Amino acid sequence: MTERPEAARVERQVAAVVADVGEEARALDVATWLAELERAARAAERPGRAARAALVKDGARAAAAGSALAVVIDAWLTSGWVLWRTLEAEDVSRAELGRLAGALLRALDDGAKELAAGYVNEQRAAVRRDEGARAVLLDDLLGAAPVDEVVAAADALGIDVRAARAVLVARGSGDALLDRLRDAGALATPRGGLLVAVLAGAEPPRVGARAGLGRPAAGVAGIRRSYREARRALDVADRLGLVGVVPYDEVLPEVLLAQDPAALAVLVDETLAGLRGGRRGAAPLLETLDAWFACNRNVAATARRLGIHERTAVYRLQRVEALTGLDLDDADDAFRLQLALRGRTLITPETP
Repeated sequence: MTERPEAARVERQVAAVVADVGEEARALDVATWLAELERAARAAERPGRAARAALVKDGARAAAAGSALAVVIDAWLTSGWVLWRTLEAEDVSRAELGRLAGALLRALDDGAKELAAGYVNEQRAAVRRDEGARAVLLDDLLGAAPVDEVVAAADALGIDVRAARAVLVARGSGDALLDRLRDAGALATPRGGLLVAVLAGAEPPRVGARAGLGRPAAGVAGIRRSYREARRALDVADRLGLVGVVPYDEVLPEVLLAQDPAALAVLVDETLAGLRGGRRGAAPLLETLDAWFACNRNVAATARRLGIHERTAVYRLQRVEALTGLDLDDADDAFRLQLALRGRTLITPETP
């Protein structure tokens, strides 16, 4: 049986489009496009509702298949160009040829818009699906889901959770911060009023918000530990009013102190309560004691730091010893005072 002339013509037209655009055009419904363009041109009608809907679906399918939008639009426009060569060769009047050209151009313009709309809509939907899958993965990764299931889900999204990764927990959930973290390769999503990110590199990106940073660790168990560390570091940063990214290992003493708030409150009260008996209250004595530790127990440096006379610094330190019953020259007593000073910044109850 010989091939019908019409089918042979369409086959030649499709081949011409593929030859001009490239092999990627074979994945597109070029034959249907050619038929719709010819119908619209000959009838001098714009593509109808059904044809427009079909083109939107074609754009969406192309996006889902991974075709570039430039290729899709190129194939559509080239289909019009190939069809025009056929129409132009017909024995018709110049007026009729002009009418065909105008109708074809209008159909090409309408169709390109529908293809692009379908393509963009599918891309947006894919982003939403990906974000949803990443949010679920992050919940499982930082929760109690079985390790094998977490690893399989991460592999499906192209995320390696076997490598050493640190977790960052930020006080903020703006789109700009989220985009910055994702652009840096992090698995990031809002979670429980915070922004949680499993980082891709050793150094965290600049986040412009208060954040806690856990230590890098490999595997699901390591990432979960890093998450707990990041939460604790952020808690300390909130209590101390620290800014920027606060690494867990830099606030480890404060993290340890904050583990038992009730015991810490007792330590602070029993150690520092006596300072309320100072002539001007506890404030100048606490300020001097804190500066003394910060200056490596150097009285002269303490006085300079506070802008007071050395004799005043010595007097205040002596009052601390008298009111607390502790000896600043005794290592254990000095350690207890320093712990209490750090602890008073971490607890909620009112302190001296």
